[in-house]
Amino acid sequence: MHKPLPPAFDLSHSALERLFAAYHIPLRDEGLVLFGLRGCLPVGAASGWRASAKARAVPVDYAHMRCTLGIWDRKGKRVFLAPGSTVPHKDNVEKAAAKRGRAKGRGTNQLEPGFYTDLAKGEHLQGKRNGHQALRQTGYRFYRRSRTGVPYTASAPLFYGNPYDNLHCGWNLDGKAAGFSSAGCMVVAGMPHCPRRDDQPENLGPWRIFHDLLYEGDQETFPLLLVPGTEAAEALSSGTAAGKGPGKRAGRLIYGSEGDAVAALQNRLAARGTYRGAITGRLDARTYRAWKRPSP
Repeated sequence: MHKPLPPAFDLSHSALERLFAAYHIPLRDEGLVLFGLRGCLPVGAASGWRASAKARAVPVDYAHMRCTLGIWDRKGKRVFLAPGSTVPHKDNVEKAAAKRGRAKGRGTNQLEPGFYTDLAKGEHLQGKRNGHQALRQTGYRFYRRSRTGVPYTASAPLFYGNPYDNLHCGWNLDGKAAGFSSAGCMVVAGMPHCPRRDDQPENLGPWRIFHDLLYEGDQETFPLLLVPGTEAAEALSSGTAAGKGPGKRAGRLIYGSEGDAVAALQNRLAARGTYRGAITGRLDARTYRAWKRPSP
């Protein structure tokens, strides 16, 4: 039997502080921070900045937009939620899985949950007819490729590099109907303004708000925390930050986590013989590979 999905939960400034603390993610400035909840949808329509917004966990089916992309204004203590997808569309996954030999699975990626700090203002499909303003992933990251179609599983091959996937508009006006444009990029529901197309003169739908909130300021790069929606709901259900207060829960670790819990993990991996680096307290690429390496 499938585990019941948790009830709807609030996302606010204080809730996001607890969520980032639960994953041992330090934030060092008050700029805009992005977050993605995989398998989770906003409750209600996208409507600009709010002090608090509700979201609920939902199953991912790779055909509909079943994720949340959000913006957290830490200085203004406010949030914005939009429906979108952090997984590729199933047609692209199955097309890649049908390839043969070394090419099997190539061409469609799913970003691994983690904390990534390098999304920069730019253009998706730069110079092409459907090109539009978006956030470009500029650094290395962990991602998986499926050789068996959907759903992606923990046994899917894990890669580390820059697959040049971005965060852009999903070409689905409100996210309710099936279909969206992604072979590995994260996408927000809506239609984009494409300067080289006369029939796409303006941004529409949730993407319009998401885009405008990011582009109205001078901030050029944005960090993003990507986690499963069910985990986010569970991490927030205790009402306390990781490691603090009565009824506390053990914090969760993710690529990009920092602190004593990561150092403890590195020590365990070193004792097991899978990690040979320094005990840094940073869950970097070397530590993550050792942690996620299949058992012999």
